[in-house]
Amino acid sequence: MRRAASAGALAVLAGFSIAGTAAAADNPGQPQHAPWLVHASQYNACKLNLREGADMTAKAVTTLSCDDYATCVNAAADKPVCGPYVVGGKYSCVGSDNKQVYDNHWVEVTYRGSKTPTYAAAACAAFRQ
Repeated sequence: MRRAASAGALAVLAGFSIAGTAAAADNPGQPQHAPWLVHASQYNACKLNLREGADMTAKAVTTLSCDDYATCVNAAADKPVCGPYVVGGKYSCVGSDNKQVYDNHWVEVTYRGSKTPTYAAAACAAFRQ
């Protein structure tokens, strides 16, 4: 029961319902994998801004923590995790190898069911499925 409750909580957190997951299981031709999720990295003090556009000047919508997730919009099999990325404004942060990086690739995400595109700096983010 505890495992089912945890799976249900994760599904709700990722923006899906248990009913939606069950419906996918009823369609054998559909891929059955969890969506990729974006969250903040410990290397950036567990803070990752989500923005209205793929640029540092775009309005910040929210700041994710290491425990707060947004769902990736893209998931092309032949692209990087949550790719293809959007090329936008340049940013700097500490990357996953704990070194300073400068990049301009952004991940499009949805946050808590938002209908407007939201973006996270790809090199600053951590990912999980």
